[in-house]
Amino acid sequence: MRLSEYVERRFGQRMPKQYCRLLGSRSMLQHTLERLTKLTPPSRTLTVIGTRHAALALPQLAGSCDHVFRQPSSRDTGMALYVAIAMIRRWTPNAVITITPTDHYVAPSAAYVSQVRLAQTVAHRLRDAVVILGARPTEPDPELGYLSLGDRLTEVPEVRRLIGFVENPSVAAATALSAKGALWNTMVTCATVDALWELGRATEPQLLDILDSLVPLIGTEDEDDAIEHIYRAYLPVSFSRDMLERAPERLAALELDGVEWSDWGRPERIETVLALRRSRALLPTRAFAP
Repeated sequence: MRLSEYVERRFGQRMPKQYCRLLGSRSMLQHTLERLTKLTPPSRTLTVIGTRHAALALPQLAGSCDHVFRQPSSRDTGMALYVAIAMIRRWTPNAVITITPTDHYVAPSAAYVSQVRLAQTVAHRLRDAVVILGARPTEPDPELGYLSLGDRLTEVPEVRRLIGFVENPSVAAATALSAKGALWNTMVTCATVDALWELGRATEPQLLDILDSLVPLIGTEDEDDAIEHIYRAYLPVSFSRDMLERAPERLAALELDGVEWSDWGRPERIETVLALRRSRALLPTRAFAP
């Protein structure tokens, strides 16, 4: 919703930003899937979409994602993710899951994919850890989450345990967190099904009790009715605020190294990146010579 007027100015109609061609000839969703298919085939990719998004989403998902969960209503990120995780728990209970938003800018793609692959490897080795990719802050942004870093993992020194997670701090608090080395939460998360399930049980136990009952119904004729009931009966749940922030001891962070990252939640963030890319395109080729 925050980008609705910006999208209308650029494209002549209002639509969710992830389906817009904000950069190049592909939408943000398509850019995201292109990166993910280097790690996971379409047959093992699940996309969660909004209630009225099918007409926009399905043509863009064709060939890149074989599984789509269309939510019956909006109950925030936690509900969306955990119903999807319930599906994966039914299909492949030993899987390592990679969660990613579809409205983020990252470059270069190859470096980003390499680091997501490392996070997947860590999650596979440390079966109880929920690994989040973090970005080094460039400003005290109160709209983002902050990962406070603890000790390095002996097994994987690039990864740090978390001692705190702060969602949407004040500017003063964000400044203080950044000064202490905290990272921005990109919400790109890698973990086993069990690690995510136990994170949910520790923070939203009533929701997980309900989802325990949903899992055996996935793939049956009762699946749709069960999901509709959960969405009607349960209040919205935020993955960051209601889950990650409440259980930092279950989290670990891997800092994005050599990767530009931006959460395109505000028009000025988009325009800043686009202006930077235009200025680079105007530089003479010899400027990049060794």
